[in-house]
Amino acid sequence: MADIYRVNSNNIVGGAGRLVVKPYDGTFPESIEEVMSLTEPYDLVSPWSDVGATTDGITTTRGYDSDDFEVDQKVGIADTDITGWSHSLETSLAENTVENRKLALIGGTIIESPPTLGTATTMTASSAINATIIAVTSASGITAGSFVQISEGGKVETKQVNRVQGNTLYLETPLTNAYTTAGSVRPITKLGSRRIGYGTPQNIPEYTVALISQKKDGSLYMAVIRKCKVAGDDKDQSFEKGKRTIPLNLTAFPIEGNGVSTDDNVYYEIEQVISTP
Repeated sequence: MADIYRVNSNNIVGGAGRLVVKPYDGTFPESIEEVMSLTEPYDLVSPWSDVGATTDGITTTRGYDSDDFEVDQKVGIADTDITGWSHSLETSLAENTVENRKLALIGGTIIESPPTLGTATTMTASSAINATIIAVTSASGITAGSFVQISEGGKVETKQVNRVQGNTLYLETPLTNAYTTAGSVRPITKLGSRRIGYGTPQNIPEYTVALISQKKDGSLYMAVIRKCKVAGDDKDQSFEKGKRTIPLNLTAFPIEGNGVSTDDNVYYEIEQVISTP
């Protein structure tokens, strides 16, 4: 007997999503390119920012409440009136950054104090991306276990020194940028800091959220939640042996005006099709 089923495996979607956010400003992307570059390294368009890795999936929920109406002449429900819609997004943030804590826990302003730097020295040889060894004119003031700031033009990064041999520095982790002999290396005599506080604000920040994923055929999918706020339920973080994740629960709200109809005033989806079914 011939196969009666018609299955297109390209329409079977799975896998993780890339969750990005921006402060709510009443503007919404009309294409995925307005959020993310479609070429490597797939950088985000300002002011969008990544929340990074998540655990236990990213769950979106859509539902509604209703009142059922019954009449004497009919067994069962005669009609249903929708009394309210609910939309939400829930996940756990695996990257425990200050920015993610500010988002999920409704933190205050992030205050940055720059590091105190010592006398600069220069590189005597170029260093490639992922290099862990750099040669400098003088390693004075740089010791094993200390930190250095490496910079050239707009490139700046901080690295811990594993060991020092003469005027050669061996780094704990690889460089994220490439440098020439114009690169500057300065010992950090006092590390910088980042401070954030948590209080009792009356106004909860509003965000626009985009969730981007990719099908097996390379087609891209993006869901955009127009306006949402962090839900008011308790956010627990356990200081114990396991990894400490940050629960993120967002509640979506319909927007008004801007020529947006009630059919898509909460969220909408965009599929960037690269092949036909």
